[in-house]
Amino acid sequence: MPPQTDSALPTRLSSISNDLHGRKLRVVGRVLSYDSANGCILLEDEKYALVVDVTLCIDPFKEQAWLRDRKEAVMVFGYLERLEVSDFCCASS
Repeated sequence: MPPQTDSALPTRLSSISNDLHGRKLRVVGRVLSYDSANGCILLEDEKYALVVDVTLCIDPFKEQAWLRDRKEAVMVFGYLERLEVSDFCCASS
């Protein structure tokens, strides 16, 4: 039997808190911007937003038409990490 990956906790952006730091989450949101230079997308849901590092899953040298369409809905899986404001890398594109 192949190894199983850790399950991800379905989470709304509005429910993300410090208590979830280090947990694997499944989050759905709409793409507000994509910064191909830094490999980040900005997801939003209502008045909440989340920066997502997509460097391991999106090739910045290939056309990603779905990322250019504003408000495209996406689902992301990953571990929640804390980002200091001074480390914030993504700019609106």
